[in-house]
Amino acid sequence: MTITEIKENIIPYIGETSPYITIPENIIFKGNTIETEIKDWHFENENFPKLIKQLSSLGSFCLYKLLNDTTKEKIYFLGEKLRVRKLSYKEPTSVTISCESNLESNRKGKSYIYVKDTATGERLYSSEFDYYIITKDAFEQFYQGFHHPEPVEYHDTSLPASKIIKNDIPHHFTISTEPFTPAQCKGHFENYPIVPFIFIANCVLKEIFNFLNQENTYEIDSLEGYASQALPTGIVIHTEVFHQKFLKNLIYFKCEIKDTSGNSYGIIILNIKAKN
Repeated sequence: MTITEIKENIIPYIGETSPYITIPENIIFKGNTIETEIKDWHFENENFPKLIKQLSSLGSFCLYKLLNDTTKEKIYFLGEKLRVRKLSYKEPTSVTISCESNLESNRKGKSYIYVKDTATGERLYSSEFDYYIITKDAFEQFYQGFHHPEPVEYHDTSLPASKIIKNDIPHHFTISTEPFTPAQCKGHFENYPIVPFIFIANCVLKEIFNFLNQENTYEIDSLEGYASQALPTGIVIHTEVFHQKFLKNLIYFKCEIKDTSGNSYGIIILNIKAKN
């Protein structure tokens, strides 16, 4: 399947569209698996969600192909949880990504994705994405409160400003993030703008690395995300962070994403490792 065939036979029939979803230039389908290569590796620290965004796009393509749907109705893949673990601390110049999906039922699917050093074949990351598979009618019923009748005309590539709010509770602080706009979330369910989980993860990671104060060189050892409900645009987000150093060079962060009324939208769990 070529890029043109993906644009014609997959993209029109899944809920996510460009510019949110990305298609690698050298993508290859092999049966029920997908493979691609990334030559420029710039996914450190708060940029790590950009890698997750590429992995989730591959997961959606692979899952749709596995469904072999012929109705030509839109199908929505909503992330339930994700797990990404670092397996090697080498810094490659290029990586090969392979993805395989399976169906747990007609309403739930999972994608397994591995990132390997292109030169050596060594696995660098393993990841799992769990999806709810939702029909167009069900999606429109569930998320009618998010509906915008007019499509977003332009894409704002910036992210909202965030800041750390300290308190007197040991090992706790809050990250306050300004509201996302529909333009910033363009392509993430067109006409139903929902804040992508990885976008808020980007804001959270930026402030966590600011909190670490760059006293050392750090890298993400693992990241897990659990979404509990769709996060709307237009609201201030307060992420409550608990942190604890469990090992000499490993810091644990639990980040609960809430609005100012205390409603919870999901949790991000991080292990961040000091390199030195």
